[in-house]
Amino acid sequence: MSKYCMEIIIILAILAIGFWLFWLSWGEEKQENTSEPYSSDYEFSENQTTDDDSSTIPISRESIVEKPRVEYNEISEFQSKGSDQAFSEEKMKEINSQGYQLYQQAVSQPSTEAFLKAGLAYDRSYNSFWGDNVFGGVDYRSFLANLGVSSIGEAGAKQMIETAQESLVISCECYVKALSTNPDHYWSNLHLATALAASLQVDAALLYWRKSLQLNQRDTSQALLGDSMGFDHRSVAVKEIIYRLGLGGFPQSFSSAYQQQKAIASKKLRSSPYLVKNIHGLGN
Repeated sequence: MSKYCMEIIIILAILAIGFWLFWLSWGEEKQENTSEPYSSDYEFSENQTTDDDSSTIPISRESIVEKPRVEYNEISEFQSKGSDQAFSEEKMKEINSQGYQLYQQAVSQPSTEAFLKAGLAYDRSYNSFWGDNVFGGVDYRSFLANLGVSSIGEAGAKQMIETAQESLVISCECYVKALSTNPDHYWSNLHLATALAASLQVDAALLYWRKSLQLNQRDTSQALLGDSMGFDHRSVAVKEIIYRLGLGGFPQSFSSAYQQQKAIASKKLRSSPYLVKNIHGLGN
């Protein structure tokens, strides 16, 4: 191999490492931002607006406001028996005991913030590493090896991914319940949009991304950019979302592997009658 080729390879390797480090640091910053709603003195800023020139993705206000208005499905009153939930309360507790405690508190004293906190406790999609792989069709053992888990067998690794997928379904239910009390709540819209994108639900996610852009253009455009920067299925879904929102880019081609994972995600999400009833386009 010539000296010139070696130099090209070294430069490409350096660029790849730099991109990877940027992605990790961005993911950590993003995860820190999502912890804000847990703070007792945190004030939700869904009504705050930002200057257009501070957005990471250039967005014209026309692309947000002049889109045909899509109405939220009428969200039914929360049923305390949970008969329309995807999982029994015993299963919810088994999946995440801390999340289940927060969920019980939200049921006993319903509020937007209470259901949001419960959803965040179950949600793993807003972490870049988990979010990229929860419906990524990954090699389970290799994935967990990257997490520093080397002693677990293939069955245990597969179970961890399946539990993450089930957690994502519960988090979506909680976010929808949060929006049933306040459809204009920024963080509930953003987290539901992100969870649906991680589940490869482009049609279902569009409404919540658009609403999030209306409520907080700067932070939402940064979230869109960050979620589109990888080479995984979620990145493909978000690039398609960006295109359909009229924010640039091109329509995406969906591989057979993507379609397979989308079908798995759709089946899990549609196991919840509550989500089927209240999220338009779920599974499309």
